[in-house]
Amino acid sequence: MSFVSRRARVWAGAALLLLACPAQAAVKGKVRLNLASKPVRAALLDLALQADLSLGGDLDPCRGRAPAILGRLRVEDALDLILSGSGCGWQRLEDAAFLISPTRPQPARPLSKPVPLVSPPVALGEVIITAQRQPNLPGRTPFAVSVVSSDQARRAGLGGLGDLEGEVAGLSTTHLGPGRDKVMLRGLSDGAFSGQTQSIVALYLDETPITYNAPDPNLRLADVERVEVLRGPQGTLYGGGSIGGVVRIVTRKPDLDTASLDLTASVSAAGGGGFGKAWEATVNLPLASGRLALRAVGYGETRDGYIRNPALGLRGANASARKGGRLSLRGQVSRDWALTLALTGQSIATDDTQYGFRRLGPLVRDNLVREPHENRFSQASLTVSGQGSWGAVSASAARLRHRFESRYDASGVASRFGLPSGPAAFDEAKKTDLTVAEITYSTPSGATLSGLAGAFVSAGRTRTRSALSGLAGPQAYGEDRDDDIREAALYGEGTLKVSASLFLTAGVRWFDYGLDARSRVTQGPGKRRFDGVGNESGFSPKLLVGWTPIADVLVYAEVAEGYRAGGFNTGGRLDQAFDQDGVPARRYRPDTLWNYELGVKARGWDGRLQTRLAIFEADWRSIQSDQHLGDGLSYTANIGSGHNLGLELETSWRVSPRLDLRAAALVSNPSLERRDPALDARGVALAGINGALASLAFDYHRDLPGGHRLRALGRLRYVGHGRLDLSPDPAARTPDYIEGAAALTWEAGRWSLGVHVDNLFGRRADSFGSGNPFHDPKDAVVTPLAPRTVTLRASSRF
Repeated sequence: MSFVSRRARVWAGAALLLLACPAQAAVKGKVRLNLASKPVRAALLDLALQADLSLGGDLDPCRGRAPAILGRLRVEDALDLILSGSGCGWQRLEDAAFLISPTRPQPARPLSKPVPLVSPPVALGEVIITAQRQPNLPGRTPFAVSVVSSDQARRAGLGGLGDLEGEVAGLSTTHLGPGRDKVMLRGLSDGAFSGQTQSIVALYLDETPITYNAPDPNLRLADVERVEVLRGPQGTLYGGGSIGGVVRIVTRKPDLDTASLDLTASVSAAGGGGFGKAWEATVNLPLASGRLALRAVGYGETRDGYIRNPALGLRGANASARKGGRLSLRGQVSRDWALTLALTGQSIATDDTQYGFRRLGPLVRDNLVREPHENRFSQASLTVSGQGSWGAVSASAARLRHRFESRYDASGVASRFGLPSGPAAFDEAKKTDLTVAEITYSTPSGATLSGLAGAFVSAGRTRTRSALSGLAGPQAYGEDRDDDIREAALYGEGTLKVSASLFLTAGVRWFDYGLDARSRVTQGPGKRRFDGVGNESGFSPKLLVGWTPIADVLVYAEVAEGYRAGGFNTGGRLDQAFDQDGVPARRYRPDTLWNYELGVKARGWDGRLQTRLAIFEADWRSIQSDQHLGDGLSYTANIGSGHNLGLELETSWRVSPRLDLRAAALVSNPSLERRDPALDARGVALAGINGALASLAFDYHRDLPGGHRLRALGRLRYVGHGRLDLSPDPAARTPDYIEGAAALTWEAGRWSLGVHVDNLFGRRADSFGSGNPFHDPKDAVVTPLAPRTVTLRASSRF
């Protein structure tokens, strides 16, 4: 029996089991809640988290203390219990969205009969976030944060973090290929390649990090609750590697009561030929009602390539495949304590990179060697959480394994390494094994002084093996490098309510970082060894002032610092010099980024309009950037100090009950002001997206007879000029461009069928992505957008 047939039987058996399960109907319309007695506002946020709801309106006027709630009941009844005597009432906006507003005085009423509201029920709902380790509404959180809900991701067909471009203000990625990209925020970048430097944007899966000095593993956004995006340095709560911000994927947790099955399948066709297919399945099985449940997610996808290589007789050279899954086990140990065990795994394989040569056209190149890539990610995590009238505790431990292997065509530099002319390749394999543990405690909400405290430890090893050789000959150059990494930190934040409208937040993180690096370089019969030890410690502070002059306006001012640890340069040919003018330093220094920000968040038109505006200034010192020597080998340099002044805007407007509009924009100007004297004359500009990023999107739905619904979505995105390296030459910048996407979906209860179109206008613009460091830099490289792709997607829920 083949693997495919076994898998088909497993899913078919699960579907029959779920459809026959009588428990599903018994709990329909009810959710299991475990809410401690706390202030009404905090209880509403906990309810929204546990029931997966969005809330609109104003929660702040709701007074008093909500009773403890334990057990299964309807959301409407839970809202009645929480809001009883608070001076607030509720009204349903959508299936999983509720409007909370002050009420007119009313006589006593039975449960589940909403009090009439002052505002009409067309307000926008907000998805609760927990990125700051405490639940809150994005519109009432005093920093630059965005959230992409599960519904938004599903309707727009978002498959990975790269698809968030255009959905979130200021978020962009490189376009090196699946499993190779780096995430950027606010147009700020340390370069397009991933080398030894730690990422500037920290990526998290639930409570644990998923990258260190590696590209985005491009986890498929399968069965997620939301994606949270925090901009600016987050050193206080998230430590090193978050100087640009944090992107956090929050997965759905097992449902302790309801059995369910979700299935999705799609086929796609790209302009100029090439097809793709994908499937995704999620099953939830309660093992002991109310106490223990299992949730499993599986997926797979394949895509044909769109790059031609006539030199090797290849069409669709850059085909790719991705497969993976997640298994979660959740247990309710007691009323106050729960634990979740999660296993995640994914692999990506691409047959070639996705750049072309300008002299041949954006979709054509003539490499002598193919450039495949593999990215394999796995993680096991255990989280224990508890909450009560005493506050909340979360403790997590995780083991991460990240493997990625790349090949580059090195034929152009073969002679520099003593090889005869002809095909040559540079192969690099990096393996990271990382263990992390963290514990946080947050005080009860609603007090005049509240806060949180936490501790973090991590230990890991990164093994890097690189080799340059002829395809039919011996190895001409190689390096074996091992890095042992360890970090410990203590951190805390406190918030003081000075008055009903003014509050202060201060935070600090103490960190201690250690690195042991061992390297052996071989070139022919020669060898060079290096052993280095580095230790760093310090503090990362944050200070924030928030003010609500009126109920629908929040103004905040923030100063925060982020940092990255330093490291060692070990690669290069045996005659490579270090620590001299114009050559790499043996040790590169830590870098820090101070962010100064003034922001405003406002609601208007009875909650139909929500806006966030932020003006920021970033002062980036001793910038670490991965660079390349003339022979293509990489090193890390402190390129100098940089500056970025920008303005960021996000707006959501519910034009009518049927139509929502979203707009986002970023205008920034990253620049390199004080160049490091060790760099050559190139070093007078800072890599990144220069000028602007902007997007405009709509979501329109219309109800049809029979309970059906037709939904149309569209998006336009403008991407400003990009600068891939430090060159000031305008010709080296990538051009600006506009691209679009659209979707039309028919929804009928448990079923939906949709058509999605990406790269709507068929643009072949040169995007932010580098080619091959071993190529002649005079041979201009183009990294085009993927061709127009039409996808037919069907899904069902049981």
